[in-house]
Amino acid sequence: MSKVIHIDPENPSAEAVNLAATVLRDGGIVVFPTETVYGIGASATSCFGPQEIIDIKMRPKNKPLPWLVENENALETYGIDVPEYAHRLAHEFWPGPLTIVVKAAGVVAPEFTDDRGTVALRCPDHELVQELIRASGNAIITTSANTSGKPPAGAFTELEERIIASADLTLDGGETLHKTASTVVDCTGAEPVVTREGALPGARVLEVAHTLAN
Repeated sequence: MSKVIHIDPENPSAEAVNLAATVLRDGGIVVFPTETVYGIGASATSCFGPQEIIDIKMRPKNKPLPWLVENENALETYGIDVPEYAHRLAHEFWPGPLTIVVKAAGVVAPEFTDDRGTVALRCPDHELVQELIRASGNAIITTSANTSGKPPAGAFTELEERIIASADLTLDGGETLHKTASTVVDCTGAEPVVTREGALPGARVLEVAHTLAN
C-alpha cells in the first residue's frame, strides 16, 4: 500500500528523507516534488526501477529515463566525449531546470540509454531532491509523475491517484516552483540543440552556449 508523507520541500525532516532514501536503496519507487514538476523515481542502481517506472507512466520503452545528479561532475562520471559548451551550460544553469543530454559512459547501463547511446542528466535546484541523492548514495532515475501524454503535475493535488497508488512512497510538498518541466538540450554534437522548451527559455540556453565560447 502506498504511503503519503507531507513535507516542507525547503526544509524536509531527516525522518522523511531517510525513509525515502531507504525506499530508493531497496529498489522501491518514490514520487517527490522538484523545482519543475513532480517526479517518479528510483535509484540508478535499481534492477527493477527503470521498467517499473516505464510501466507506471505507460512511457514508450525507447525513451530513456533522465537522471537527477548532485553536481556538474556527473557530466564526466556518466558522460563521455562531453563538449566544452555542455560544461559551460551546466556551470551557468545547474542546479536548475536544464536537462543536458550527452553520450553515455560505460558505467551507464544500456537500459538507461536511447538508440544513440545517450543519457539525460539534470542537477535539480531543490533541497529535498539533493538530500535524497546524498542520502540514497546514488543518482535518481526519474521522469515526470504522470501518465505519458497527460500534463505533468505542478502540485501534489494534480497527481493522478493511480500514480500515487503505484508508488511505494509519495512525498507531498505542495506546489512546485516552476510548475513546468525542464528544458532539454542535446549536447552530443558540435552545437547544442534544444529539443524541449521548458522552464528555462531555450534562446537563453543557446545564447549562453555560444556567447561564452568566445
